[in-house]
Amino acid sequence: MGATSDLTALLEQSARQFPDKVAVSVPGGGSVTYGELSGLSNRLRDRLWQLGVRHGDRVGFRLHKSLDSVISLFAIMKAGAAYVPLDPNAPAKRLSYITRDCGIKVLLASPSKLKSLPEFFVEGTPLETIILMQ
Repeated sequence: MGATSDLTALLEQSARQFPDKVAVSVPGGGSVTYGELSGLSNRLRDRLWQLGVRHGDRVGFRLHKSLDSVISLFAIMKAGAAYVPLDPNAPAKRLSYITRDCGIKVLLASPSKLKSLPEFFVEGTPLETIILMQ
């Protein structure tokens, strides 16, 4: 069993044993319980599967530290994919290069970066879908 499987298995075990206990708390950003984290990450995992994300695929991750970033990381791991962190403050041209080089077809991003997202498509990236998180 790999580290990813171990992490997702631990989340699921904690969600069964302690569904109402706080799993993640972000100062000024709220909190989620183990049950909520499991359910929300499962829903996003299912959406990634609907979009064609499969084991070994790379999913772009352009989010600041937040509850959504934790949910997204677990969803990507549960989908069997690898996440590629994209610095939310990096220039779009650099991010476009990384997206193309890694073959990223799905990107999870913050709505605050919406204006720069069209630049991802300028250099022929394989990007097909952007999911805006909170």
